[in-house]
Amino acid sequence: MNMNNNIIRLLGVLCAVSLTVLTTGCIEETLPKTEATPESIEKSSSSMEYMLNGLSSFYMDYDTWGSSGNTNDWGYPCQLFMREVMGEDFPVYDSGYDYWSHIESGSGLRYAAYYSWFYYYKFIKNTNNVIALVPDPDNAGKKAVHCLGQALGLRAMLYMELSTCFEYRTTQVESLNSDARSMGVVGLTVPIVNEKTSKTDLSNNPRVPFYTMYRFIMTDLNRAEKYLDGYEQATKAHINRPVVYGLKARLWLDLASRFEREPDALAKQMSAEGASDGYDDLGINSAMDCYAKAAEYARKAIAGGNTPLTEDQWMNSKTGFNTPQSSWMLGTYVTSKEEVNTGYYYCTFIAQMTSEPTWGMARYGKAFRMIGKSLYDKISDKDWRKNSWIAPEDAGKTDIPEKYRTELKGGDWSKLPAYTNLKFRPGSGSISTIETGLIASLPIMRVEEMYFIRFEAIAHTESVAAAANEMAAFLNTYRYTDGSYVCEATDLDSFITELMIQRRIEFWGEGINYFTYKRLGLPVTRTYEGSNWLSSQRLNSKAGYTAPWMNYVIPEYEKDNNQGVILNPDPSGTIIAD
Repeated sequence: MNMNNNIIRLLGVLCAVSLTVLTTGCIEETLPKTEATPESIEKSSSSMEYMLNGLSSFYMDYDTWGSSGNTNDWGYPCQLFMREVMGEDFPVYDSGYDYWSHIESGSGLRYAAYYSWFYYYKFIKNTNNVIALVPDPDNAGKKAVHCLGQALGLRAMLYMELSTCFEYRTTQVESLNSDARSMGVVGLTVPIVNEKTSKTDLSNNPRVPFYTMYRFIMTDLNRAEKYLDGYEQATKAHINRPVVYGLKARLWLDLASRFEREPDALAKQMSAEGASDGYDDLGINSAMDCYAKAAEYARKAIAGGNTPLTEDQWMNSKTGFNTPQSSWMLGTYVTSKEEVNTGYYYCTFIAQMTSEPTWGMARYGKAFRMIGKSLYDKISDKDWRKNSWIAPEDAGKTDIPEKYRTELKGGDWSKLPAYTNLKFRPGSGSISTIETGLIASLPIMRVEEMYFIRFEAIAHTESVAAAANEMAAFLNTYRYTDGSYVCEATDLDSFITELMIQRRIEFWGEGINYFTYKRLGLPVTRTYEGSNWLSSQRLNSKAGYTAPWMNYVIPEYEKDNNQGVILNPDPSGTIIAD
């Protein structure tokens, strides 16, 4: 058989959802080695591109449940959107066409994360298939090794996100905490399924403790860093060394925050060093060691050559947050309508997020996604990011103020309510043609995040003053029109409060602030004077705890296929709207 056909057949298996079932307990072991080998990868000039595209295309995979038109089943962008829904800065204008009200109201959380569980493990299965093809990287060619590095880096990112979402963290609801303790889920993340996991193992595959998961993820990142030496990123959907540095910065900051808040967790982590599981040791002795590592890797990621978005790039009505830009370190990469769900267009990030298209859920069903009033009121008029949302005094006008950039005309502009977002644009700015408007990419990691990781890390390792000065320099260089920003924080708590305001503004709608809220136990506040949250969705959580609805619930029938798994308590209805 022709070697190129072998590779294409392999990729068909990688991307065919029907060949992997929905639970970790029944994921098939690995692909047959007769389909492709490191040697065949080397011999085919296009095989490297096939392999990498086979992985990155799964970002946009939809209907992974096999149920066409599922409103919560539209790939990796759906994960970003769901995490935003759980926060305090993402209210919807009208609930009539809001497909997320069961989560926003905290009333229907039992099944909310089923799709996330299935999607992530299917994506992990694809990375495992590629990793299995290069069992001996020391004797494989450069292309095969680079392909291995890609798969390892991607698997690490997926496990970082999956384990954070599904790990139960202490909430303000003592009955939930009591259930979690009695069920034995405290400190557990998710089951590890790698390229060597057998079918027998899958049927009894327990959730691993955090101290094992951290070492597993770090091992993948260490290997990815090694194997991506010399790889030049072909598209923003591919992982290179700066992205690996960025993932390490994320992980080290996560560890630092946890070990600082939970000294007993640090002790457990240190006691796990030298375990016989084959995973790398972390080699740290304190939370401060982790903060120092976070600052180090953030600096390395920044040095990779990406530059923060300019005002023109951010605000562009045709390419804003839909086209890879200088700051994007990693992102989805969509170039044709065949890659998106045009048949059920409302089951896409663009249809649910963008405000301008006549065919989107905002204009069609008034499901406008807005910024929370409390955060909007904290944005300085000198900060050009403020024009990403419609000011109350500008809503309803037929004359469009010059500070906004839009493809709309005055009559249609007047239909957009206050606080509506203009941050995300349809593909090519197409507000009338669905097929064109849906061809849009999204950022997964921007270099700006590395700056914010560094600010937080050096506030702990150097001083609040040093961190405040660096953050002020960043904002005055890249975000303020007149260089007037001053960070007045003098202690760590006030600095974190100010840093979070800027972080929430910067990454609104991008799905990463969820992780910071869970990492630091930050409060979610939706009830305040003038709140633009719907009354049924005004849930509040307490500082120092994880909002209950941010602890994802593992699918109940995972237990049917994996007897070793323990489920999380269901937080539905434990917090009600004020």
